[in-house]
Amino acid sequence: MEEKLRYEIKMVFNALRLDEVRSWVYSHSAAFRVPYPPRQVNNIYFDTLERDLMMNHLDGVAERAKVRFRWYGENWVTKGGQIETKIKKSRLGYKNTQKVSETIDISQASWTEILELLKRDSSENFVFLLENLTPVLINQYKREYYESMDGLIRVTLDYDMHAFEQPFGFSPNTSFQQTQLNNVIIEMKSAKNNHKEIADALAEFPLYCTQNSKYLNGMEYAI
Repeated sequence: MEEKLRYEIKMVFNALRLDEVRSWVYSHSAAFRVPYPPRQVNNIYFDTLERDLMMNHLDGVAERAKVRFRWYGENWVTKGGQIETKIKKSRLGYKNTQKVSETIDISQASWTEILELLKRDSSENFVFLLENLTPVLINQYKREYYESMDGLIRVTLDYDMHAFEQPFGFSPNTSFQQTQLNNVIIEMKSAKNNHKEIADALAEFPLYCTQNSKYLNGMEYAI
């Protein structure tokens, strides 16, 4: 696990000034380049009925987790994806992932059907999570990717946020959105042993680092 740990440091800015944020990235001394094109990220977040994972984040628990199913693309048909458990320890974090080969139409399937398809590809640990947690939120956003010339630091820009609370229903809510702030979330990521490199890179961004969770943002108006 120790070798998986990486820095995940976030900054938040008004998305109306997205071009200004891009200019910071392009003018950075780390010579960031675009490793692959932007894409839409889609997540289904899972939690307990009592929202224990969310409360751990709100209470500032030192070691906390998120469980989600993620896929990419601009529609509700998954065509692959992966289940993830994301563990956070202060500004360090790591992910465990399980690839899902099934194609699922989230807008047409019931939650029972979706969970059965997810479990079909999953290891015992992920099956246990899916059987003991419930879907509570779907969110979507655009993501841009940047990588430093030496390959040590990655930056992502996330914006155009959409969130759909999932009440205790038969099928997913894909129509009624939660209110979202119009922000861009800048995240800088690097391996744990690149402490100096990421500190130097952060020094050139004119923003404060902050704790930010898209799951909590999506749930803000639902609690």
